[in-house]
Amino acid sequence: MNKYDRCLVVDSSGTPRAIISSIRAFTIKYKGNAHVVAEHPEAFGLVNKDLVIMKPSIIQVPSYVNGPFIKVPLTRQNVYRRDDFTCVYCNEKSKDLTLDHVHPKSKGGKDSWENLVTACKPCNQEKADLTLDELGREIPEPKRPHYLMLLKKTSYIAEEWKPYLLM
Repeated sequence: MNKYDRCLVVDSSGTPRAIISSIRAFTIKYKGNAHVVAEHPEAFGLVNKDLVIMKPSIIQVPSYVNGPFIKVPLTRQNVYRRDDFTCVYCNEKSKDLTLDHVHPKSKGGKDSWENLVTACKPCNQEKADLTLDELGREIPEPKRPHYLMLLKKTSYIAEEWKPYLLM
């Protein structure tokens, strides 16, 4: 997917609600269920070269959306992104990262947003299967991230999206 193939969806209050493909955004607009707020500087590749349809960058639905937010999947990469690729114990950025269970798996700790953190290998090896109380360290309080929180850490965010993402 290139950088112009994504579209930000905002509701009537201007609150970002989703990121969808530009093709899906065009379909929603064509059906009359949204209007285009901003367009990418790229057109769809159509068979009819005389017809130029620009790819939507932001669409706005005409009503306030009061529904469930997109849940961020619990993956290694998303935990690293949430913790900004930084060890939560020593605050060092590292390329040699691991996942650590705050409450060790051997002592009943689960794979969850609230129990997984990013740790460098030396800190993770030092902690081993100890709880942070046993180790004598401050206990981090990891949380499930909002999908927009992770979006801010993606490689490309269109300029026109930034006011909606409070950037």
